[in-house]
Amino acid sequence: MNLVGNPDGVEELRKISSERKEFLKFLITEAKTSFSRSAEFKGQDGRRWVITYNGQVDELKISPKD
Repeated sequence: MNLVGNPDGVEELRKISSERKEFLKFLITEAKTSFSRSAEFKGQDGRRWVITYNGQVDELKISPKD
């Protein structure tokens, strides 16, 4: 699975990966199974991010929440 999108968001997701693996698994599962194919999370700096799953290319796109 590829991670693409905003470099700051990808870095925040990697921090979550190293500190809270169960939460990362939850986010990925939520993005893959929700109707919107997305999940939201908050980074350590307080910014909000959206993970969007594209099943056609098996890719997670991270973008800032507007």
